Amino acid sequence: MRFVYQAVERIPKQLASGVVYHSEEFEVAAVLCACGCAHRVMLLVPDSHQVSSKGGIATIRPSIAVCDAPCKSHYIITDGRVEWLPAFSNAVASSVMRNQIARHAALDATRRSWIGRIRAAAARSRAAVANAFSKLQSIFRM
Repeated sequence: MRFVYQAVERIPKQLASGVVYHSEEFEVAAVLCACGCAHRVMLLVPDSHQVSSKGGIATIRPSIAVCDAPCKSHYIITDGRVEWLPAFSNAVASSVMRNQIARHAALDATRRSWIGRIRAAAARSRAAVANAFSKLQSIFRM
């Protein structure tokens, strides 16, 4: 199975297998576990994971550790393909979950306001437009 990327405004209630749903506005992504157990995996983007698309095919970094489901899957998705990694022991899984919760609690304390996030999104948009315009200029100069 190859995982495809789907940009969404909001994460749907029902997820399809093999689809990485990504909401840039809410900075989250969701995917069904790659093992087939149908566990819903939520990823905080960019706090803990990066989600990218190349030609509609998904890549997620770093690895996804499903510590809160019986399958205990651990894998990376690169160019839509799953690379399986060794499962975490229960002790390591508990430690990873505690550290992740602590990291997110610390980030929540310093999180930007909505206006700050809008300004940052506008700055990214301006940069993307400037980059596209620069590429167009270089094409027409040839």
